[in-house]
Amino acid sequence: MLKKIFLYPVLITLFLSIFPIAGICADQEVTFAMLPQMSVTEVYKCWSPILEYLEKETGIHFNQVYPKDFSEHVAMCREGKIDFAYSNPMTYIKMSPRKDLRASGHKAILLALEPQGATFYGEFIVRVDNENIKTIADIKGKNGWVVGYDSAGGFTFQYDYALMKGIDLEKDCNLTVAEGNKQEKVVTAVFNHLADFGCVRSGMLEKMKDRVDLGQLRVLAKTDSYPSWVFSAQDKVDPQIVAKITQALLKIPADVLEKANLPGKVKGFQVTTDADLDSMRKLADRIKFEY
Repeated sequence: MLKKIFLYPVLITLFLSIFPIAGICADQEVTFAMLPQMSVTEVYKCWSPILEYLEKETGIHFNQVYPKDFSEHVAMCREGKIDFAYSNPMTYIKMSPRKDLRASGHKAILLALEPQGATFYGEFIVRVDNENIKTIADIKGKNGWVVGYDSAGGFTFQYDYALMKGIDLEKDCNLTVAEGNKQEKVVTAVFNHLADFGCVRSGMLEKMKDRVDLGQLRVLAKTDSYPSWVFSAQDKVDPQIVAKITQALLKIPADVLEKANLPGKVKGFQVTTDADLDSMRKLADRIKFEY
């Protein structure tokens, strides 16, 4: 009789693991992805402490997803396969609803706060010993590496900046897109003499200070500043879940973000709306960027 009494809890636990009570998993589990501008290892290192904090604070379990590149990230967000995402603002406008194209998609809820505010910018980087590039005008005819044509701080910001200087990066330079749209690959390509110049987001050089000798690199030019990276939610996610996660991120402890070490030295988040990204749509229209 005693054996039966001890056996029942075991059977009940096993049953619930196979046939969970309706609603429990669905309400407490979401998917998350960061736009893969860095390697899977780096993305995991950045978001592991943040997601652990969110799970503890909200009771919601996060399944982190790793799209292989920017295109897959956008597609998965549009298709509703990613509930929450952290993306650059140019990529965000490609996966947000657009009445003439997309009835559903992701909606901005937070912007990342960097030391200079809820903004960031793009950089042109070169080697210090590159005698052939002294000013931005000298990149004409040179070999450049970019993160990807959907990258905000790794191409589109620089493309617009160069156009205003009379340079069309696509026509006047020989461009190579980094495999997998990884910012690290652009930095190492310039460092290893594989590229004459590179286009990366602000904060990426600092992020790589332990991997390359930054004394061998310099910033040739900086673009204007634009809205920072966007934390967004798929518009079909339960509003109560969105509210829980939003409130948790708004009060995220400084030590968690310090451990995460997101590019740009993110120190917090601020509430935003889709309309705050209209400046990106104007930029996209100006440079004929499809979104």
